[in-house]
Amino acid sequence: MENVKRHWLQCVVTGLAVLLISLYLMPKFPTDSAGIEPGYGSPVIAFEMARSVADLHAVFGTPDDPERDRRIAMMDDGNIWDFPFMIAYGLFIALFLRAAGTASGNSIWYLLAMLGIIAGAADAIENNILLGLTADIEGAPDIGLLAYPVWTKFLSIMITGVAAGVVIATQGRHFWRILGVVAAASALLTLPAFYDPSTYGALLTLGVTICWVIMLIFAITRWRQASA
Repeated sequence: MENVKRHWLQCVVTGLAVLLISLYLMPKFPTDSAGIEPGYGSPVIAFEMARSVADLHAVFGTPDDPERDRRIAMMDDGNIWDFPFMIAYGLFIALFLRAAGTASGNSIWYLLAMLGIIAGAADAIENNILLGLTADIEGAPDIGLLAYPVWTKFLSIMITGVAAGVVIATQGRHFWRILGVVAAASALLTLPAFYDPSTYGALLTLGVTICWVIMLIFAITRWRQASA
């Protein structure tokens, strides 16, 4: 019981860190673009999905766009602050599933916990590519490689979100069954975004947010129960 309590507490601490860092991080990124499709929802999602110089121009503007340098500076600022965020959310996911494994004795959750670390590591690789792109938009170094860490990250987050939903939904109480299904369904919003990011890209942020909030609520509840 003491291990369960400690593991849920560690999950709660990292979950709160994710929340606080995200609140600080969101205003860092630019909210306007030179002409991205509205389905992306935000310039940062469009940037992550960029596959060509034309895509980069849609986010930041052409060389003669007077707002280009400002957008680049804001995007770089956001991506630099994204490094502590990815550490926090990677640990949050891993610690949630580790705590679930400790509480249930089911080793599958320990294995799936590694995907949280993989998601954070893929995000770090992605960020380094993004910072290279903003340094040379016209040359677009490594843009052909960008899709690999981006989708490794999002698919890892999706799988762990579904796993967390299963953990929550199998707690017996009707309330948790509903929230578990909502968490898993929210994580699966990655699929339409994977199919057509220019139309459904905004679902990525929405789905992840809902899923992680439910996970945090569940972790807090389990920690308090273990402490009683």
